Amino acid sequence: MLVLRYFILSIILVFLDFELRAQLNMDSLSHIDYQLLHGANLNDVWGYVDELGNEYAIVGTSKGTSIVNITDGANPQEVFWLAGTESIWRDPCVYGNYAYVTTEAEDGLLIIDLSPLPQSNNLTTTLYTGPSSNPWQSAHTCFTSPSGYGYIFGANRGNGGVIMLDLHSNPMSPVEVGTYDPYYVHDGFERNDTLYVGHIYDGFFSILDVSDKSNPQLLGTKTTPNSFTHNVWPSANGQVVYTTDEISGAYIAAYDITDGQNITELDRVQSTANSFVIPHNVHVRGEYLVTSYYSDGVIVHDATYPYNLVQVGNYDTYIGQTPGFDGCWGVYPFFPSGKAVAADITKGLYILGVHYQKACYLEGVVTDAVSGQTLSNVSVQLSSAVMLEKTNQVGFYATGTALSGIYTVSFSKAGYYPMTLSTSLINGALTTINVPLIPIAPYSLEVNVLEFGSNNPISDAQIRLVHPLIDHSGITNGLGIEDFTLYYQENYRLTVGKWGYQTYCIDTVVTAFTTNLTVYLVPGYYDDFEFDFGWSVSGTAQTGMWERGVPNPTTNTVTTSDAEWDCGKFAFVTGNDVGLNPDHDDVDGGYTQLLSPQMDLSSYVTPYINFARSFYCYHGPGTFDDTMSIYLLNGTTSVLLQQMIGPEGNLMEFDYFSFPVSGLIPLTNTMQLQVVISDFSPNVNITEGGLDHFTVTNQPTASVNDSSSDKWTIYPNPTSETLFLNGFSSIGAWTISATNGQVLVQGTTQDVSLEVSVENLKSGMYFLRFQNEVRSWVKQ
Repeated sequence: MLVLRYFILSIILVFLDFELRAQLNMDSLSHIDYQLLHGANLNDVWGYVDELGNEYAIVGTSKGTSIVNITDGANPQEVFWLAGTESIWRDPCVYGNYAYVTTEAEDGLLIIDLSPLPQSNNLTTTLYTGPSSNPWQSAHTCFTSPSGYGYIFGANRGNGGVIMLDLHSNPMSPVEVGTYDPYYVHDGFERNDTLYVGHIYDGFFSILDVSDKSNPQLLGTKTTPNSFTHNVWPSANGQVVYTTDEISGAYIAAYDITDGQNITELDRVQSTANSFVIPHNVHVRGEYLVTSYYSDGVIVHDATYPYNLVQVGNYDTYIGQTPGFDGCWGVYPFFPSGKAVAADITKGLYILGVHYQKACYLEGVVTDAVSGQTLSNVSVQLSSAVMLEKTNQVGFYATGTALSGIYTVSFSKAGYYPMTLSTSLINGALTTINVPLIPIAPYSLEVNVLEFGSNNPISDAQIRLVHPLIDHSGITNGLGIEDFTLYYQENYRLTVGKWGYQTYCIDTVVTAFTTNLTVYLVPGYYDDFEFDFGWSVSGTAQTGMWERGVPNPTTNTVTTSDAEWDCGKFAFVTGNDVGLNPDHDDVDGGYTQLLSPQMDLSSYVTPYINFARSFYCYHGPGTFDDTMSIYLLNGTTSVLLQQMIGPEGNLMEFDYFSFPVSGLIPLTNTMQLQVVISDFSPNVNITEGGLDHFTVTNQPTASVNDSSSDKWTIYPNPTSETLFLNGFSSIGAWTISATNGQVLVQGTTQDVSLEVSVENLKSGMYFLRFQNEVRSWVKQ
């Protein structure tokens, strides 16, 4: 009985979860489960209307092509099924009374004569594979235009560009009349002899004049926001196009194309702000965009003002939200009845009723209340709006929401007092609010950087003062001084560094009364890559070259952050493009080398080279022969410190390593660290690497080695709970600092020995400073 109750409760919870999916201005009229019907997943979907006005969904599935009568949206009926070679790609399009279906299985182009419908479902089919002299067997997508031409994209011929077919002469027997093949084309759209195509792997779209199909002319190109251009669709007047990038966290973007040589972006939006959901196909229906998002379902945007895309409808076909290819593959929104059909990969076909509602529009200009100058980059947040907007170069902003009501709108910019207003917004109405922001009175801060021990000024030291709203940076002059103009009298993260010194960072309160901060840098070699100290990058890899930055995560490969225990969030990683696709910007087709600036280690007695590194190599075919190799160079020779050979299939994490280098290689004043990652053909794998928190230290002391009055020691080393200090010759202040210089523990000695609890410190290397001397020690 308990098991039965649990089962019933589970069913109820699943039902409630389904009912609570995102849903606005869109209703599910019915649903067909293709797992039950054919044991198949869905691909793309298109529509057809017969001479009696009956509406049909042409459904691509993993196992064949299905045709469903949806005239009665609450009672859809499959009227045709044709099995095909199994494939996760099957893309339909329609010209007149004929359906055309591409697949990446080598079945050719399927052509279906739909004219017997609705009287008969005995439909004639044929397969087309191109001219006998230049055939092709598979293709990714297709598009047909009312003018009687078909366009095949991503065929297994040439570069996989565009193949143009004459359909009106004989729709069941197309004739190839032209090609455009300098790049692979993933998807496209044609109207009035203008062809719009997306080059997904090259990251841009092209606009072509195809009035002469045998000689297409390029009119313009534009790179899309996430450089993974999936599809392109023009507005009704042909002055604007909309694109998607099929990559996690990407955008729908709008562009003014009135000047093909100067295409300009107008706006960009996500279905859910700051999420990793992938957009797939955007379609233009009048003044609305209807887009299939994988795990966010079907999204409708009001594009009345292309510079202000506002979400006004949604229906989520997939429970949960993922950064992968789960959920809604395609949507067809062009039925005369206003219905739409959505193909969810695993959940099946949804017949949707859509209410196309105008948005509430809000726009205006933000200015400086004192000078009257317009302000760019002001954050504008309308309550309930999906996207945070920012003012452009002339201070203009535009935002909106789906439903009428009273809303708050907040304006903020670093150096200005924020402002929040209340406004009433109405569907279909444009409201204008111009806002003057009052500037915050600035104050000055001088940062003085000196060498620890000598008190000599350090020139060319890099400084960052980071407040949550603004990031200040500067470089010291010959006197070791840099002046800053600040606005906020609050807590800042101060970071100071230069190659040849330990980077220093600390959280400190700065006010108008602070006036001066003095920082002492300890000589030594340290780099957590918060600053650019001049590491050089070279190599032959086609993608995945070393980059300094905040690591961007990818699914199952790159970690979400840099190494622990250092200052800041930066690291060196291979291929740091935004997006969770692990195979998008990994090391491919060669090697990438990272080389440090030179170091003088000639005076070190027992130097240790320390760093955190990460490595991933997996998923590829054939032999795993890809490597990450770390060398120490002295100007004439080199020594291998560490080498990793794939596969290492676990999620990348930064692991710490320490290498004693005395005796391995002669120590000179031209030492360098070299890190090389390779992924050579033909055994191409998903290969990634990272480097962070590089230091050079002397060998830690393991026990008391001298108890004379002018020496002091620390023990045990390493230690996990308590650190003992012995041999102080005088009373004075002492500090324990992280390797970046941040003081963590401090006090004053009262005797010749001292006991310090360190159990609350994280594992890692630390420095104890006393009497202008420094000892390194390790917390286990």
